[in-house]
Amino acid sequence: MSYVEKFKNFVTESKRVLRVTKKPTKEEYLTISKVSAIGILIIGFMGFLLHFIKEVTFDSYKLLILVGLSIVVILGFTFWKR
Repeated sequence: MSYVEKFKNFVTESKRVLRVTKKPTKEEYLTISKVSAIGILIIGFMGFLLHFIKEVTFDSYKLLILVGLSIVVILGFTFWKR
């Protein structure tokens, strides 16, 4: 199969996919946006915690701060929807 035929097949398949897709409703768009934002925040917070743990030498006051932040986060996620 030549490059020209591959390109034609790609264009044909792309047209087919675009015909089948539809524009999301406002409710669908908002839901997708919220879920994406929550995912980005969770991944960012996990990265922050990992970096924080790596950088912290476990002096007693720094360990207390780390434990306190962890408790706040756990309680926040527990009571967020209540």
